[in-house]
Amino acid sequence: MIVAAGAAFMLTAVVACGGGGSSGGGPGVPPPTTGPTTSPTPTASPTPPGSSTQTISTYAGATFGQTGMFTPTEGDTASGGQGQPVDGITCDTTMSGNYHVHVYLGLYVNGQQVALPAGVGMENPGPPGSGGGPPGFVNAATCFYHIHTHDQSGVVHIEDPDPSNVPITGTLYTLKNLFDEWGITVSANQFGPFSGPVRVFTSGQVYRGNDTGTNFTTEASDLTYWGSDATTVPIYSHEVIDVEVGPTWPTALPNVYFYVQY
Repeated sequence: MIVAAGAAFMLTAVVACGGGGSSGGGPGVPPPTTGPTTSPTPTASPTPPGSSTQTISTYAGATFGQTGMFTPTEGDTASGGQGQPVDGITCDTTMSGNYHVHVYLGLYVNGQQVALPAGVGMENPGPPGSGGGPPGFVNAATCFYHIHTHDQSGVVHIEDPDPSNVPITGTLYTLKNLFDEWGITVSANQFGPFSGPVRVFTSGQVYRGNDTGTNFTTEASDLTYWGSDATTVPIYSHEVIDVEVGPTWPTALPNVYFYVQY
């Protein structure tokens, strides 16, 4: 499963997710302790679905999957992040670029892709296109948690001040931190409002270097079955994570190409 774009794909470069500068966390703030620094060994079965002919080429403001399937349709639930620290993660008025990586989270319910909401991990996110972002891209909010979504593309942004000096090739968080900010329950038989057996596949740790402009690197990584617990998956730069909720499974999972940034 190809998870980074080759040189032939000339996608629009997005140089910043908006709001540079230092985060309110700042140096001296203890890092969250809920994310591991090494990846647990994935479970060895079952065999993941084959790669389909479908290709998802991510870009800022994109939407992939059926929308309007979560309540609220934008931002966190009432039990999620509303400005208070979540798992030790603060909600800051600016987004830091000290540790800035992207991961793709695909969700498939009974074989059909469901779009993640925009504005997850933000307090009072603005409408799509707000904050100077492109259409469909939410770039304005009262504050931003270090893990958040700007659009409905499935791309999750991690923008952290990283006072622990974890390298960009390392990991600060697991998906549990995202789900806790979002305020949804995820288990072996549930993903938010959706019930059924859960299967998780991931490309694991696949770091691609610092791309610039419209230059791309090409690397491939096969999906590996992780298990039924999505909360334990550590988040790495340009990792692909697919969560399936059954009892009907997709027959294939799409190729994913990341737009240029980190």
